[in-house]
Order: sequence, then structure tokens, then C-alpha cells
Amino acid sequence: MKIRFLGQSGYVLKSGNTEIIIDPYLSDSVNRIANRPRTLPIPINPEDINCDAVICTHNHLDHLDPDTVAKINENQFYITTNEGKDELLKLNRTNVKALNIGDSITVGDFNITAVFADHTVEAFGLIVKAEGKTLYFSGDTLFNEKLFGIAEYKPDYTFICINGRLGNMNVKEALITAEKIGAAVNIPNHYDMFLSNSEDPLLFSKNIKGGFVMEFKKEYLFL
Repeated sequence: MKIRFLGQSGYVLKSGNTEIIIDPYLSDSVNRIANRPRTLPIPINPEDINCDAVICTHNHLDHLDPDTVAKINENQFYITTNEGKDELLKLNRTNVKALNIGDSITVGDFNITAVFADHTVEAFGLIVKAEGKTLYFSGDTLFNEKLFGIAEYKPDYTFICINGRLGNMNVKEALITAEKIGAAVNIPNHYDMFLSNSEDPLLFSKNIKGGFVMEFKKEYLFL
């Protein structure tokens, strides 16, 4: 399985001939709307996206971005929350599947399950299975002991928010959560896109077993 980090909570996952993209923020719309410029260049052109599914874990601009959606093929398949589906329908995107917590869907080589998240709007995390590996993506979530239940999925990798603002765990809370979940490799995210909402990922990665910081835009082989 190959994974590429797009910044914030964005990832491209590839397995065999299947490609999915999680939470792509590929514009500077937050700057236009809220005067918060992106600190990273746009890693891929949304007009070039032709994947098997785009997954938006909730309806916030840095996860479900209308400016990004507008440039993606109008027939693109999306997976999101019920609120996210409503937003996509407003954007004239109709190839959309809404998931509730506990729902699963298979997309090519990937099995995807929506799991609990505690955010300021309807949101979910993700359990993604492929090639015998299990990955947990927290999406945006506050600290909540219900997250410890992710351990039941026995993830090999966690990708977890650490910024500590705007409805997300801080580093200390992310460390506690990741330790309870017990994955072999623990990767921080949601720390690098906006100066006003940033954190040092090494504060997480250096204080947990299997801590690892993915390099922006670099594609990694996950075995």
C-alpha cells in the first residue's frame, strides 16, 4: 500500500489499481473566507483527480472544500457524513454515499468503516483495511474516552490530529489516545496548514512508541 501526505488531514492511498483520497484541501479558500492563508503549496491539481473515492470526514473547509470540489470531475464518487452529503448536493455533486458511525463500504481493494469522532459538527474517523493492514484516521476529534474503543479494530497504523484547537485533541491528549489504541506506528496530522492552527509534530512523534512524521507530498510504502 502506498500513502502520500497532502498536509493537514489529507492523504492519497493506493492499493493495487484502487486509489482513494481522504480530506483533500487543495485550494486557498480558508484565506479568502477567514484570512488564514495556507502555509503549504497545493500538492496536486484537483482537476487531475480521477480516483475511486474522495472521502470527506466532515463538512469543514479544510476537509470538504467547495473550491476543491468545483475543480474535480463532476462524476467523482464521494464518501462523507450526512451533513457533508447535503453540502455536496448543493455543489451539484450527486455521486455521494453518506456513512453513519459503524457503516462500512468496500471500494476496490479498500474496506472503509466510519468510526466515532467527537467534533464541533457531524464527523467520523476512519478504519481503512487493505493488504492485510488496518489503518485508523482520526479525522478531527476532541479527546473522548470513546476513542479508546478503536483498539478493538487492532490498527497497525494511526493517523491522529494533534493541533489542540478548533475541536481537536492537543498533543498530550493525542498521546494518551494513541497509547490506548496501541498501534505499532503512530503518525500525527492536522498541524501544518495554517500558522494560527499549528503544532510541532515532533512533540508527538518523539514521545510515543512508533512515532513517525510523514514528509509533505512524499509517497511512502506501508508494509
